Amino acid sequence: MARFLAWRLVGMFIVLFFVGFVSFGIVSLLPGDYYTSSIVQFALQGMSRSEAFEAREALRAAAGIDRSWVAQFFIWFGGLIRYGDLGVPWDYLFHPANGLGWTVVIVVSSAIWAWIVGLPLAILSVVFHRRWIDHTIAVVSYAAFSFPQYIWGWVLFWIIYRFINPNIAGPGIWGIVSYTLRSEPLTWYKVGSHILHLIPAWILVGAPMLAAVVRHLRASLLDTRNELYLLSARGKGLTETRILLRHALPNALNPLISLTGVMIPSLLTGSILTSRVLGMPTFGQVLLDALKQQNQRVITAGLLVYSVLLLAANVIADLALLRVDPRIRHD
Repeated sequence: MARFLAWRLVGMFIVLFFVGFVSFGIVSLLPGDYYTSSIVQFALQGMSRSEAFEAREALRAAAGIDRSWVAQFFIWFGGLIRYGDLGVPWDYLFHPANGLGWTVVIVVSSAIWAWIVGLPLAILSVVFHRRWIDHTIAVVSYAAFSFPQYIWGWVLFWIIYRFINPNIAGPGIWGIVSYTLRSEPLTWYKVGSHILHLIPAWILVGAPMLAAVVRHLRASLLDTRNELYLLSARGKGLTETRILLRHALPNALNPLISLTGVMIPSLLTGSILTSRVLGMPTFGQVLLDALKQQNQRVITAGLLVYSVLLLAANVIADLALLRVDPRIRHD
């Protein structure tokens, strides 16, 4: 186990290195930089064209972005290794208004919600195979997987407006908590308000993963129904419920656990939609604004945080596989 974790940590470091390197290169391909718009500001202050360009170059030199992007990257990477400096203040990165913490909460809780709801739905679909319950679950899962998340966002917004809060006049103002509790200290009542406001986010962000859990687990359970070890269990007189939950389910979970780590990027994409449609403070909006401003260090820091989240999810999935499947432990 320790050797496995050590190798995975080395692999994570290599992946994060290339994520930072590629992000610096991609942003450098765009025309202009973070201080390009300052020329207009200097001109509005009464500077001549040459003075505005000279002032901009002074700002670029002070920020160190007048060099090639390769030199900029290794200066940034050296600061990260020696001082833990991401190029942006940690207080800014983890400020509540920027939503990085809420992004992690939404992504992780949406994945948990998808598993909690998807597992019993898949089991019900197998128990009532080719009956109306099975067909209904199949239709719901295919709809959740097929329709774009943006469409689901507008559907949820209409449901909130029509049945929950008719005072919402437009998208983007549902928020993470009731507006009357925003400045209040954390209480159980406020926690309940957070949970109520997170339910649409769980549905919006977790819909693709819910569909994947139902479809893949259902297919795996149906494939294992006629395995010899299950036929032997039936011959011993075990009930179908015990056979399904005790013997078939652990073996069917293997491919699904691996799929969970791969689904994290879709959850991160859905978290960006929650900021646009539901008005939740997620880091996706900050990242989009940084792309518009060509703020290279904020972009790289955000991508690194997202990469750490994705890699951590894959490591957790691999550890879960080691726990569930004894064959992997012996290998």
